[in-house]
Amino acid sequence: MLIKYEYYSKFNWDSNPFTLTISPELMVGYPQQTESLLTHIFNLHKFAIIIGPTGSGKTTLLMWLRSQLMAYKKFFPHYISKPPKSSKNLIYIIKSILGFNLLDRLRQKNLSIFDLPKFASRKLRNKYLVLLVDEAHESSLTNLEWFRTIVDSVPNLSIVFAGLPPFENKLETRLPTLSMRVTTKTYLNTLTKPETESLIIKRIENVGGEGSKPFTSGAIERIFEITGGFPREVIKTCDILVLESAKKNISGINRDFVDEVIGQKDVNPLKLKVAFSKKQKTILNILNENPNLTPSEIVEYISYVDYKSRNNAVRSINNILTRLLKDEILQRKKLGNSYVYSLSGKARSMFAEA
Repeated sequence: MLIKYEYYSKFNWDSNPFTLTISPELMVGYPQQTESLLTHIFNLHKFAIIIGPTGSGKTTLLMWLRSQLMAYKKFFPHYISKPPKSSKNLIYIIKSILGFNLLDRLRQKNLSIFDLPKFASRKLRNKYLVLLVDEAHESSLTNLEWFRTIVDSVPNLSIVFAGLPPFENKLETRLPTLSMRVTTKTYLNTLTKPETESLIIKRIENVGGEGSKPFTSGAIERIFEITGGFPREVIKTCDILVLESAKKNISGINRDFVDEVIGQKDVNPLKLKVAFSKKQKTILNILNENPNLTPSEIVEYISYVDYKSRNNAVRSINNILTRLLKDEILQRKKLGNSYVYSLSGKARSMFAEA
């Protein structure tokens, strides 16, 4: 009988490729985001934020940044899994990162929050500290203010925050002094279908497998449809499918098997988590399911009986698209003689349900 925790051996894999351990070396996708963040750090900018829903790969991206920066002697990257809950925690974290030796104790026996900038500046004379703070949405306003104060005062220090979509709004509405200092905003949406396939292949080959086997191209396409391209959901779904195929002694996983195991699950419509008008919600849901549409094509998906004419409906849709484009909820590109619209990375991060 197949042992549950060794089912991967059926496929001649060294270990299970589909575990939820953080593996930055196996990260796939987000080329624009990684380039933007590295450019931000190499230019010694102070604050950056990574925004994305649960399962979009924020932690993996932070750990990937850490591994990249460790290759440079100048940079001293440090990952913080959760923000400090109090000023005492913040003091402890900085002391732990920079070290607090006997000489430091003689200089400042009781290091207070007000002493941190001077202490950090002295310790960072020859290195540039990059704090990679995960779960930033859990941070208190007070500690976020202290982060701002310390970074403002220490030349060799910058911070990359990663958090859920509400974190950006929290900064904009409650901490504008910090929000204005953020020079790079990166939004994680989802993987594309080719990137989803690359993620599966990369994980399989990492444990000694060959290509995407046992997944067929049809199975991968269905996995993408079901998961929406969220990395965590892709990994979890593949793990379930491999286990079930091993139990049933099936050597290949095709589209029908995916539906048999996972069920006829359809991609959920966009779940809007901020206030939009009914017409805006309708358009956003249309573009979520059918990207790259012109205003005229969008009109075909809606009932325009409430408008005087079809042309009137197109003009109204154009006005809505213009507003959403201005707010960076949509993006557009020229296709032939027309512009086509799709959701921006910001929109997918704000509204997509993980």
